[in-house]
Amino acid sequence: MTLFANPMRDQILATASALVTAFDEMERAARLVLSTPEIYRTRRIVLTGSGDSYFAAKAAELALLQHSGLPVEVRPPLEAGRYHSQLSGSRDLGNTLVIALSNSGAAARVAEAASLYREGGALVLGVTKAAAGRLAGVASKTLLLPVPPLPSAPGFGPYLFAVTAILLLGIRIGEVRMSITMDQAQALRAELKRTLAATEAANVALDSKAAGVAPAIVARPIVEYLGAGPDYAVAEYGAAKLFEAVGHHAYARDLEEWTHLNYFDARPQDIATVLAISPTSRAHSRAVELMQYFHKLGRALVIVGSGEAAAIADQLGHKVIPAGADTSELWSPLALSAPMALLAAHAAAHTGSTYGRGSSGAWSDSADASTVQKSAMWEPNA
Repeated sequence: MTLFANPMRDQILATASALVTAFDEMERAARLVLSTPEIYRTRRIVLTGSGDSYFAAKAAELALLQHSGLPVEVRPPLEAGRYHSQLSGSRDLGNTLVIALSNSGAAARVAEAASLYREGGALVLGVTKAAAGRLAGVASKTLLLPVPPLPSAPGFGPYLFAVTAILLLGIRIGEVRMSITMDQAQALRAELKRTLAATEAANVALDSKAAGVAPAIVARPIVEYLGAGPDYAVAEYGAAKLFEAVGHHAYARDLEEWTHLNYFDARPQDIATVLAISPTSRAHSRAVELMQYFHKLGRALVIVGSGEAAAIADQLGHKVIPAGADTSELWSPLALSAPMALLAAHAAAHTGSTYGRGSSGAWSDSADASTVQKSAMWEPNA
């Protein structure tokens, strides 16, 4: 795979334009999908999804919390359906809005969680591209995502479409509940559209940076991705893309938890550390403090972000992909996720990897998505 035959890279670079084109349609759909009484009745929001849908939920969680004015929690669907929906009281569930995300609409555990929450009395909003999919069939309501003609590759477009949909839902819920004024809601929508438009040129500019950094990452046996707040969701997404595109061992860790756990790894020379950090992050001062430790331990450090931490890393001779300087912290995944995905795309090209191991050999069960879509549905007390 070469730089000029890289479907994952092509999808990443095409996504911002597709989002801007679809934005007005998405905004209208998000504004109309929930009625005013349904929004007024909501006292809590639960987000659930698997894989990229889970990372999209985490990426939008704190902005949704701020704009909606409601408590928000994100749960993986196995836990959400088989535990949380079953252990919550009926009165609590009756005031809960569950936003279940599955781009394909066929993920078994997401549909299962949606069904179990709905049986418990929750209002379930499915967010998917599949109008006739399993999730749409069990949800109370469905917000359909656009399906732009993007190149087929490990998902970036569907992930960012899901993040944007949740952000738009949060603005609408806050507007109806008067957590924000109508003027503030309109200003946020306009700012969101401008932010998405600005990422198109930014991603093109960062592409060559990512191409230059990717070989240094996969030269180490282990890649750890770090972040805090919304940037932790970016770290989780980055690790997932490296797994999916390359199969290289990777994991994500909260920035503070790194000091309690990963700091003590006995072979730091085997580790590449990729830190997502936006310049306005509440955790930025902590990231600055940790620069000395990353450097002293001899990790191959890559900063995806900007601000003082990036400047210090650059002075110490580490690599920086300067992203997100003009993006607010709660929307930082809109700016920082693309560089993370580009690192994985170029790592795949550098190593000659086949996405998803080509769904062959030991991984042949994933060819028809049976590993995640054909699992038996769980029934309480069955």
